[in-house]
Amino acid sequence: MIICEKRFDFPHPSNPDYSLLELDFYAWVPVHKRNSIGDHRLSLRKNLKTGKFELYRHYYSSDKEEEIIFEGTFEEALKIANEEVKRYHGYDREEDKPCLHTPPQMDNKCPVVFEAKKK
Repeated sequence: MIICEKRFDFPHPSNPDYSLLELDFYAWVPVHKRNSIGDHRLSLRKNLKTGKFELYRHYYSSDKEEEIIFEGTFEEALKIANEEVKRYHGYDREEDKPCLHTPPQMDNKCPVVFEAKKK
């Protein structure tokens, strides 16, 4: 999937320090993989105070509800998320890529393209 990092620039109404958009890479961990780690979902959000992207695990039943596993650039967050999908779900899929704001590598909800069309 092609994802535009600019979609993460809009604040969440109930927590303006973070992006409204959170992208889930997977929603659960297969039972046979839960021995090494608890069941969780893997999500990406942007910390609007720091400007960094956070890749985090939200645990369903654990002492810790949330664990930030990466903080940094959008591109690196996508790379690590792709590795985590392979690690816990064991399949290769087309890797997620950053939007270049022009076809063919463009998010269909790219705000950069949307704003350009308005002019």
